[in-house]
Parts: sequence; C-alpha cells; structure tokens
Amino acid sequence: MFAGCLGGNGGGGGGSTGGGSNATAEKLSVAAVEGSGRLFKRLMEEYVVDDTGIDVSVQLFPYANLFEKTNSILSTQSDAYDIMFMDDPWFPQFAPNVDPLLQWLPGDLPKDQLIGNVVDIATWPTPNAPTVPSAEGMEQKIRGQVIVGNTQLYAYNQAYYDQIGAKAPETWSDVYEAGRKITDQVDGANGYIIRGKRGNPAMANFFSLGNAIGGKMFDENWRYQWTSDAGTKAVEFWSRKLREISPDGVTSFDSDAVLTGLGDGSAAQAPAWPSAASLLLDPDESKEANNITFTPIPKGHTGAKRQAPTQGNWIMGINSHVDDSKKKAAGEVIQSAISAEAQSKYVELGGVPFRHDTFENHMDAQSWFPALYESLQNAQWRPRTPLYSEFGVNHGQLLNTALAGELSPSEMTQKAKQQIESTLENAGYYD
Repeated sequence: MFAGCLGGNGGGGGGSTGGGSNATAEKLSVAAVEGSGRLFKRLMEEYVVDDTGIDVSVQLFPYANLFEKTNSILSTQSDAYDIMFMDDPWFPQFAPNVDPLLQWLPGDLPKDQLIGNVVDIATWPTPNAPTVPSAEGMEQKIRGQVIVGNTQLYAYNQAYYDQIGAKAPETWSDVYEAGRKITDQVDGANGYIIRGKRGNPAMANFFSLGNAIGGKMFDENWRYQWTSDAGTKAVEFWSRKLREISPDGVTSFDSDAVLTGLGDGSAAQAPAWPSAASLLLDPDESKEANNITFTPIPKGHTGAKRQAPTQGNWIMGINSHVDDSKKKAAGEVIQSAISAEAQSKYVELGGVPFRHDTFENHMDAQSWFPALYESLQNAQWRPRTPLYSEFGVNHGQLLNTALAGELSPSEMTQKAKQQIESTLENAGYYD
C-alpha cells in the first residue's frame, strides 16, 4: 500500500551572459532525489525560473543511485551537474567538494529566518561536533543549503489512546505504558511497531531513542558512549520493552511494514518521517487516516532525559568543479529557492519548510507542521563523519541481533564500541 543525463563543457552545457569573471550562466543542471526532488523541480518551474531568468534542468535519481552519481561526479571532479542534492549523512563525505556558499549568493543568507540547526548541518566542519581528521585545519564555512526540512516525528493512533484514557506521549515511558494497555485492551492492535530490519533501518529507528536516553553517541574525542549505563538501558528499552508490545517479525520490518501497520490499525504508534505523513493521513491510503496524530519524538524518561528527534535534511551544494559562471547562477537559484516567497509556494506544493516565518505563516498547512517546527529546533544530526555510513550499518546489524535476543543489551553496546572504535582508529581518529 505504501509502497537523460546532462553533461558537457561548463557543467551541463549551458551558455552564460556577460563576460569574464562577472558572467552568469543561463542554464543549470541539478541532480536530485526522487520524491523530494519532484517538489523541488516544480518549485523551479513554477517560481525560480521566472524569478531568476535561469533555465534549471532537474534530473531525478533513486536514493542509492543519487549517492553513486554524486560520489562519482565529485570524486572525479566532473562538471556534469552544477547543484547536487545530498542527504545530510553524506554531507561530511562530500563537503570538501562543494563550494563555500556565501561567496556565490547575490544577497545575504537569511539567517534570522533559517532555523539554526539547518544552517549548522550544512556547515563544514560542523559546529559543536567532534572534528574529523579530513577536516583538520579547514576553516568552518557554510557549504550548502537545506532544501527539505525533514526531521523525525512521532505518529500515534489517537482513537486507541482515547480508548485507554491516555494523553499524548511525552516520554518513552509514556509510549510503553500506553502501548502495553493498547496491546492488552484493543482487539487486533499491537501497542507499538519497531522498524528492526538489519542494518540502517534498525539504526535509523533506534537513533532518536538512543540519544534521548543514552545521550550523544560520541564524546568530543570520538569515543563511543553508549556502553554507559544510560546507553545500555536505551538498547534494553528498545529491544526488550518495545519489542514486547510490537508484532511478531519486527527483526525483518522496514519502513513499509511500519507504515502499513500504522495505516491499517494493527499498530498503535511509531516514529515516522514527514514523507510518511501524507500517506498516513490520506483516507485512500490509510484506514486510520482520521485517527493518526503527530507529535514530537518523546523525551527520555531516564538517562539523558532529552528530546532528540533525528535530523534528516536534504542539502543543496554547488559543485566546486564547475566554472564560476555556473556557480554564480547556482547562487542565484539557491537564493531564490529559499526566499520567503518561494518557500510559501513550496509549502503549497507540499514541501517541507525550514524557515521560521514559513512555519509561522503556514502553520495550518499541514496538521504535522507544529510538531515538525518544534522538532527541527531540537533535532540531533547523525554523527558528522564520512565514516558514518559504514559504522551506522554495523551498529544497526548489532541492534538487530539484540532485538532477536541473540545478544544482551550490554553485549551489544560492548561489541559496538569495539567495532566502531576499531574503524575510527584505523582511520586515524585517535592519533
């Protein structure tokens, strides 16, 4: 239920107006992701092209293909695309090959209206994050601009909560207590549903809970911290308590199974991304559409006791390997795309905003905007290292093993520490 490449001279073959260093290209090419990229393409067609006079060609790629394309283009210093879409966990890998943004914008970055977290996540090296060896000595600069304000939300079935007399969950303990009652009292419903598939799905599902209870995954020296009592309790809560009130088979569940469970009413609650909201709230797609409510990710009830929804932004970056006329045009396009006027249009198209004033002026555009606005301001990014894609998958494999009952929570975190710190040590993080 829920289930022609542009290239050539000058980064996409477009001409330019003017001459010399003051030239501005007339055409730009963008490599974007399917889904969110379609809304960006419409924003180009319905606002930005007219606003800038620049012809913007957007080519869409499936997620995995876009990573491969981006990696190939930037690592080979190709000029095939001028603006690259990057998922935020990719950004530490690709940031050295995208240009500092501010030098190409025709005006100032509207920092007073951009939510702070979306500026920081597109800055490299990342503020208030441990430094990686590849960024040693680099000047901290904004090297990209968020275009999709994704942050993890929490979806729950309001009808089930009403049936058991529970209020909206504020802590993970509230989630478990309500889920336990729903499992016992509501026919055909499980109180929770875990996305526990081995690898990245399990890690993505656990990360916000791990941060809420266990605190930050790493200290300032890249030492893994979830072997602490709080971190181990987070794994225990996820793999034992929440497992108790989830359906059978969660060790193989990916996001489609979670959305199906929420949509058909067989599951009462789970974390969900904004991209899921339109499906869960569509009566043609979701039997429980009128009962699904969104709220921020719960706070930890023990340990760190904080709210830490996972940040998941898409970032635009200007390819460092295209000529200056393309970079100037890219700056104009990005400046236009993030303007207040463009962002109002973006919301009308179904886009996920990232400006204070856009939320304030359009808070009723989506029922989940209030939760998203709060969550963006409390969001926690994935570890800012090019190695995250490797050790994040490994951590998710161990989480899956703990969920299956084959490792105790303490064994899981100890193994994770050994594996991750070995990877980081081999990469020179502890020299």
